[in-house]
Amino acid sequence: MTRFRGIYPPTVTFFKDDGSLDSEANRRHCDFLIGSGVHGLFALGTTGEFMHMNLKEREQHAAETVQHVNGRVPVIIGSGTCSTRETIRLSRHAQGIGADAVAVITPYFWTLSERELVGHLSSVANAVDIPIIIYNFPAYTNFNISSETIAALVKEHGNVAGVKDSIDSLEQIRQRVEIIKAVDPEFSVLSGSDGHVLNVLQLDGDGCVPATSNIVPRRFVDIFSAFDSGDIAGALELLPDVLDCLDLFNIHGSFHSVIKEALAIAGVAAPSTARQPALPLTADSRARLREVMARAELLPVAAGAS
Repeated sequence: MTRFRGIYPPTVTFFKDDGSLDSEANRRHCDFLIGSGVHGLFALGTTGEFMHMNLKEREQHAAETVQHVNGRVPVIIGSGTCSTRETIRLSRHAQGIGADAVAVITPYFWTLSERELVGHLSSVANAVDIPIIIYNFPAYTNFNISSETIAALVKEHGNVAGVKDSIDSLEQIRQRVEIIKAVDPEFSVLSGSDGHVLNVLQLDGDGCVPATSNIVPRRFVDIFSAFDSGDIAGALELLPDVLDCLDLFNIHGSFHSVIKEALAIAGVAAPSTARQPALPLTADSRARLREVMARAELLPVAAGAS
């Protein structure tokens, strides 16, 4: 199994004004991220609005992403749904188009028992051969999968290759490393919390899937590179530049609208609306966003100087 290590931005999905996929904008964004030195891409995660897309759209976007990246970096495709049958369909599709792995979020809305969750993940693991990253996001799924359960799945299924934890817990990262890597040292422990980019590495984890790396991927890549080369002091010196971005999560409104607005303000991408039920930011939120971005030095040079 491939070990997934480094910075894997959870890519934004761009849409046209009529709501259809903006394939050209999505390709440009992939090029921007890859050109910034990221180690891989995670398409159709939470930041990518997978929950606002139907199955055919998810398959189209997955295929277009994998085809365009063309092996330049590994591509993880989010294939999770509330339904085991649909998750298997999307996972098999991802395997068929040449994705490097699938990320399977624990089913949401209906809270599963541990037995049901193990059955769900086992069914997906049995249905495909490519690596599976367990996507753990208890704030939205009401289920925080334990390290012991993941370790048992790793023992049973050779393609359960990693976990992405979207949770603000250093102790959980430590347990992931201690318990699961004892079963498989190549198991990938990834943090979905932007602010833990250095913590996860210091705890012998493997990397980060930070939403704000869509805007400033180089900041995250530079921290990883410094740490990976043994320059811990250099990584610590760079960390405040990442932490300054975290106030974006405090802007009132849908995060999908916030990050797309931020991408446009920063000059990284053309304006693109998030799909309903997300709504555009209010004037007050947009003004607050600009203030936060100015403090974090996320504005284009010309805009920052004006």
